[in-house]
Amino acid sequence: MAAAAFTQTVVLKGMKNGKVMHVPMTVSDIAGEYAIAPDGNGFLQLPADQDYMIADIIVITGGTDTNNQDIYKNGLNSAIRIANKANLNTANNRQFQGNPVGFQAGSLLRLKQAA
Repeated sequence: MAAAAFTQTVVLKGMKNGKVMHVPMTVSDIAGEYAIAPDGNGFLQLPADQDYMIADIIVITGGTDTNNQDIYKNGLNSAIRIANKANLNTANNRQFQGNPVGFQAGSLLRLKQAA
């Protein structure tokens, strides 16, 4: 099948004050490529004011050539894999809703496409 780019929203929540950020990203649907943040970078720079957690990832439609995304933190694979289809906007219980994952303030997060 031909690769079909898609979009997703990463929902981050501050661990101290509960500040919520919605970050829309464009995903290329090509294995080995990184999701692109609104500023055009292939990473999310977390604010340095507090630790944050991924509270949700909402995938719109998903790709045709890739099924998963791996989260990299500060250049290293975090061993956390996102299943795109399990995180579709139509899913009632997405992966991070009941099991958020925390990251230190100022971390660089990258979401890399995987088959």
